[in-house]
Amino acid sequence: MKIALIGLFFLATAPVSFGQKKCDCQLVEDFVKRRDFDAVTEYKEIQLLKESKAFSNSKNTVCKSYAVHLKAVHAMRSENYRWAKILLDREKFMLDSMHCKSVNYLENNISYGDYFLRIGLYESAIEHYNKASQLLIRQDNKTLQAHVLLSLSNAQSKLNQEDRARAALKQVHPLVLLLPNGQNKVESLYNLSARYYYQFQVTNDAALLDSAEHMATFGIELARLIKYPEGFIRGYNLLEDKQYHEKNYRKALIYLDSALYFTSPFIHASERLGIYSDMADIYLELKKYEKAYTCADSSLVYAKQVGNPYKLKNALELLYNCSKLSGEYERALTVYEDLALMRDSILKIKNDELSSYNSDLEDKYHRVRKAKTDSEYEQDRILLTKQREIGNLRSKLITVGIVISALLLCYIFIIFRQKNIRQKQKRLEIEQRLQRARINPDFIYKALNNLQKMAVDDPTNAAIAKKLASFTKLMKQTLDSSHDDFLTLDKEIDFLTYYMELQRDRLKQRFVFSFEVDEQINQSDVCLPTMILQPFIESTIEQGFKNLNHEGQITITFKQLQNELRIRIDDNGKGLKSVSSARASEIINDRFYLLNKMNKTSASYLIRERSTGGVQVEIFLPLITREMAESRRRED
Repeated sequence: MKIALIGLFFLATAPVSFGQKKCDCQLVEDFVKRRDFDAVTEYKEIQLLKESKAFSNSKNTVCKSYAVHLKAVHAMRSENYRWAKILLDREKFMLDSMHCKSVNYLENNISYGDYFLRIGLYESAIEHYNKASQLLIRQDNKTLQAHVLLSLSNAQSKLNQEDRARAALKQVHPLVLLLPNGQNKVESLYNLSARYYYQFQVTNDAALLDSAEHMATFGIELARLIKYPEGFIRGYNLLEDKQYHEKNYRKALIYLDSALYFTSPFIHASERLGIYSDMADIYLELKKYEKAYTCADSSLVYAKQVGNPYKLKNALELLYNCSKLSGEYERALTVYEDLALMRDSILKIKNDELSSYNSDLEDKYHRVRKAKTDSEYEQDRILLTKQREIGNLRSKLITVGIVISALLLCYIFIIFRQKNIRQKQKRLEIEQRLQRARINPDFIYKALNNLQKMAVDDPTNAAIAKKLASFTKLMKQTLDSSHDDFLTLDKEIDFLTYYMELQRDRLKQRFVFSFEVDEQINQSDVCLPTMILQPFIESTIEQGFKNLNHEGQITITFKQLQNELRIRIDDNGKGLKSVSSARASEIINDRFYLLNKMNKTSASYLIRERSTGGVQVEIFLPLITREMAESRRRED
C-alpha cells in the first residue's frame, strides 16, 4: 500500500518538477546577473542583437523567448514601436505555450510598460508596471525595481497623479544609490534627475531642482569613473536644464557644447537634434537670431536623418520662428510651405493605429514655443508677404545701423576692458597667495630644528651634512619654482622625495613612501603645475599619520590616459575625519582656477575615503609637455 501511494505521489509531482525545469534558462540567468548585479570598472556596451543570437541558438524554448525579448528592446530603442509590439506579443505567446511561472513574465511586463509609456498609453503602462512590481517582490533585483519605479512615476505624472508619482520617487531614490556601478546606475541617476526636474516644474520647490542637479552630477562622475563616454551626453543635457531655468544662458550653452562633444553625427542623430534645438531656443532668448537660425537648421538636418515626422515638424517650426525673427522673410515663407505639408502629413498619421505616438516624442523640445492654430499660420503667411515688400526700404536704415553699431562696439570695448582689469587683479591676488603658500613656514622651522638636534647628537656631522644637502636642494627647487608655473615630472618627484625624506627623519621613520609612474610617460618631458601635490602630502603626514599605531604608507601614482594625466595619492592614515584639507584645498583651488582660466583646460580633483582605511586623492590634469609649457610662458 505504501509503495502504491509513493508511486502516485511521484506521478503527480513529476509534471510540476519537469515544467519548472523547462521554464529555466541558465543563459538568461547569467545575462541578467552580468547586466543587473555585476559592478564594472570599465564600461562595455551590451549589443542586444548580438546577445540575442546566443539565445536563439539554444534548444531551450525559454532561452529562445528571451532572444525575442532582446530584439523587442532593441526595436524600442530604435523607435520602431510597431515591430517592438509584434515581438513582445510573440514573446508572451511563447511563454503562454510553456505554462511557465508568473516570474518568467517579469521582463515581458516591464517592456510592455515601456512600450505603452513611449506611445502615450499611460494607463496601460501603469497596469503592466504594477504587475511587474508584484513579481519583483519575490526578486532581489534592485536594477529592475529602480527602473519600474522611475517609469511608474513618469506615467503617473502624465496622468496628473502627482501624489503617487512623488511617492514612487521617494521610494526609488535610496534604491538607485545602492545599484552596482555600471551603465544601469548611470541611466537610473539620469532618470531620477529628470523626474526631480519635472516635479520641480510642478511644485516650484527649489530643493527638487538642487536634487536634479546633484543626481546629474553624480551620474557624470560615475560615467567618468567607468569610462562610459555616451553617459556624458544626457548628463550635460540635464545640467543644462537647471541653467536654462535660472536664465544662466551662457553656462547652459557650455553644457550643451560639452554634450555635443561626446556625440557622433552618424550614431547620435536624435541626441544632436535635441541639443541643436535647445541651443536655438537659448539663442532666441539671447536675441541672437542668426545663431539661432544656424542651430535650428542643424536640428532640421538631424530630424530628417531620424525620420520621425513629429520631430521633423518641431524642427520646421523652430526654423520658421528663427527665420521670421532674423528678418529672413523669403526664407521663412519657404520653411512655412514645408511646414504646412508636414502638418498635413501628421494629420494623416494620426488616423493610423499609432496615433498615440505623440506625447513622449514631443515632450522635451522647444520649451518656449507656443502652438499655433491654422488661422494663425495663415495670418503669419499674409504678414510675411507684406514684410517682404517693406524689406526694400532697409537701405534707408543702414546709416542709423552703422552709428548704433559703432556705439555698441565702444560700449562692448569698455565693458571688456573693465572685465580684463578685474580678472588680472584677481589673478595677481591668487598668484601672491600661492607664492606665500609655496612651503609651509612651520615645516621649515621644524626641519631646521631637527637639523640642529642632529648636529648636537652626531659629533661627526656626517648625517647632518647629508640632510642639510637635501634641505638645500629642497629650498633651491622651491625658490626656482616660484618663477615657473610648471615643473617636469622628474623634478617634481625629486622635490617630493627631498620633502618626504626630511619629514620622515623628523618623525623617526614613522612612514614610508613610493612612486609609481606609467611606462609610457616621459618624465623629463611631461610637466605639471607647481604646488599641486605637496599640500596634500603635508596634510597626510602632519595630521593623517599623527599618533598612528602602525607604519604609515604613501603611494603616489602617475598614469597617462590619452590627453590626460591622472595622479592618485593613497595613504593608510586615519581617514578624512582626522585630516583637515582646508589649506590644501585652498591652494589647489586657486591653482586650478589659474590653470583653467589661462589655458582653457578642465583640471579637477576628487577626495574620498578608502574602504581599507586612509584617504585617496585623485587629480585630473591635461597632458602638458615641456614645449607646451615653454610656449605658454612666452605668451605670458
